Amino acid sequence: MSSDPRIAILKAAGEVFARFGFKKASVEDIAKRAGVGKGSIYLHFESKEALFEAIVRQSHEMSLAELKASVQRATTPEAQVRAYIRCKLEQSVRKPDGERIELATLFELGTQVQHLVPQMQEADAAILARVIEGGAAQGAFSVSDPQLTARGFVELITMLVPRLMTQETSPLTLQSLDAAFEVFIRGLSAPPPHPAPSPP
Repeated sequence: MSSDPRIAILKAAGEVFARFGFKKASVEDIAKRAGVGKGSIYLHFESKEALFEAIVRQSHEMSLAELKASVQRATTPEAQVRAYIRCKLEQSVRKPDGERIELATLFELGTQVQHLVPQMQEADAAILARVIEGGAAQGAFSVSDPQLTARGFVELITMLVPRLMTQETSPLTLQSLDAAFEVFIRGLSAPPPHPAPSPP
């Protein structure tokens, strides 16, 4: 465990919440796993809810940093979109201690942080929107509204997350997703459709 009690508490809490869900996870279990007294938790976090929210925010900040780094390593707009997609999928299938999260637990954890989801989606979409805007500026993409496109794409990825986190992902599923995402990437560079002629 970390010598910093707050870091140890956050790590332990993340493992306990992922394993037992929010309601069944106890502050006592978290304290025991972190190697601290129960009172130490309340020195750092005013409630179990505040502790859970801190874990979610910290986890998302780490995910965003990883996402930005993946995108920055790619050298073309198309490669940056592919890097974004690959990183988001890898983050979705990554589990605490390699354990799959039960669907009921995932939904319970999700309802606990529902108020944070729009903020997290907005931050994810902002990274992709910048990539699309950069690609449009270079002439690689032809997108009339990069922000709207990025938001829609993040919504689609978000809908995939429960399945990726709770079920084994077969190679065929991943190949199918790659094929579908490739169509999305090609669509970014397609010229915008001409409006239909007005009837006489």
